[in-house]
Amino acid sequence: MTNAKNALKKNAQNKAPAKKQNTTVRGLLMAMKGEIQNALPSYLPTDKFIRTALTAINTTPKLAECTQDSLLAAIMNSAQLGLEFNTPLGESYLIPYENKREGVTTVNFQIGYQGLLKLAYNTGQFKRITAREVRENEDFYINYGTGEVKHEPCLTGDSGDVIGYYAIYQTKDGGQDVFYMSKADAEKYGRTYSKSYNYKSSPWQSNFDAMAKKSCLIQVLKYAPKAIESQKLVEATKTDNANIKSYKKEDDGSINLDVDYEVEVEEDKEETPKNVDKETGEIKSEDIAQTGFFEDGFEPVKEWWILNDRK
Repeated sequence: MTNAKNALKKNAQNKAPAKKQNTTVRGLLMAMKGEIQNALPSYLPTDKFIRTALTAINTTPKLAECTQDSLLAAIMNSAQLGLEFNTPLGESYLIPYENKREGVTTVNFQIGYQGLLKLAYNTGQFKRITAREVRENEDFYINYGTGEVKHEPCLTGDSGDVIGYYAIYQTKDGGQDVFYMSKADAEKYGRTYSKSYNYKSSPWQSNFDAMAKKSCLIQVLKYAPKAIESQKLVEATKTDNANIKSYKKEDDGSINLDVDYEVEVEEDKEETPKNVDKETGEIKSEDIAQTGFFEDGFEPVKEWWILNDRK
């Protein structure tokens, strides 16, 4: 970690161009490989995770403009949670946020729908937990008093536009609850609680339905028995939508984050990442154009572009 700290100090004194700063970030990540490995769960290979970080920075250049303390802290937070970021899996997102109040760019961390589901299932206490869209021509009924939910698809014709979302869980001991949010309420929720809602790189812009379903999951989990909460699930909801400034490694190996929630929502002026269609927001499957940021022989993680069947 000593090398990483020295590199951070040196970089803070040197206003290098973006390309040189990227190389420094890469060096820092390699210097921190041991820390990252200790933070990651056993099922997520360290080298793949580091390649995730490098590719994310290459495809979203403004991440390289974030303070290195903030970027490294956000990466370590993702590692500790065991969530890949800025991939089509939709587990979590690192979004560059220009904090004009402080005159710096930091990383806004947002957990994704699939990431929250993953952490919930990893507690081992849920028999079922999911969230769905409700469309105008579907037969939908919900009763908060009894917890009854009826949702039947439209079997013929057009299902219609999405009008709302709901999340529901059932624990292995028989407990259950449900939460519903209209589309208008979901939009209001996103604008209120997401610091980067209007950013072009925000998942609220590229995948609104998934973020709305995630918001319902967060709300319904508030009513889940406290006994099923895992530390990772608590930390994920705690740091969701937070601007991460820096981190400190505690004696027990845990990561203590310095976060800022008091930021203004601003319109995004950043360019669309190279692997995202500007009109549709769709992530392209082509190989990512390489820059001098990577060493010779570097290739992006191909597995990212193989979308699984999770919805």
